[in-house]
Amino acid sequence: MRHQNRLSGWQVFTWATLGVAAGLVTGLALGEWVGGVNRPRLRRMATRIRAERRPPALTSAAAARAARAALDADPSLEGMGLDAIIIGRGVVELRGWAQSRAARARAARVALAVPGVESVINRILVRGEDDRGFPADVRTTDQSA
Repeated sequence: MRHQNRLSGWQVFTWATLGVAAGLVTGLALGEWVGGVNRPRLRRMATRIRAERRPPALTSAAAARAARAALDADPSLEGMGLDAIIIGRGVVELRGWAQSRAARARAARVALAVPGVESVINRILVRGEDDRGFPADVRTTDQSA
């Protein structure tokens, strides 16, 4: 038995019509779902794509150096001698003494604003709060059962 490899004119017309109809229905459905394409919308999309570009990631050592430089450059933190130490990729630990809680919080915000620093462990102590001694009559004892 022989198979016919050629389509008749009617079959070609039917399949072409079905293809065009499916394309139109799909195009209309996507147009409603996605929305109209116009110049302001394309401009907004291009602006958003450009804004999402991030600066190249710094190495851990470079991120710590950049955080230390940012702390030294901030006028409100000047002269405190704060230090930034590498803990891991994108993680920096801050150490030193601050004059107030506000300065301590400011140091964490400044370090976190550095590109490449994703997390800050703030171990900065506050003078007048963290350097107080314990009263003489208080004893630390083991309370375990």
